[in-house]
Amino acid sequence: MRFDVIAVAATIAFATASPSLASDDVPYAGSWDCGVATFSFTKDTYDSGEGPMPVRKVEKEDGNYILTFDDNYQIGLSSVKPASMQWLSMASGDMFDCKRVKP
Repeated sequence: MRFDVIAVAATIAFATASPSLASDDVPYAGSWDCGVATFSFTKDTYDSGEGPMPVRKVEKEDGNYILTFDDNYQIGLSSVKPASMQWLSMASGDMFDCKRVKP
């Protein structure tokens, strides 16, 4: 694993709590081709292809986002740009490079 990827993962994993985001401040909203599946995000939900899960909390630090769901399941989104981002599972450590799906 590259050092910069490890650094991003560590930043996301150890980010301290910050205030929740405003409902219109979600640059990751939309559909993303992450190689293994197309993941979809709204300001309130995340769907990895198994049905939408409600987002219970969003934390932002230095352009990285931690989304928390039921049972304290978390994913991290980093390097969020208009056409790309990285997705990280806090539970499994899986990381995917994602490309935005054009509507």
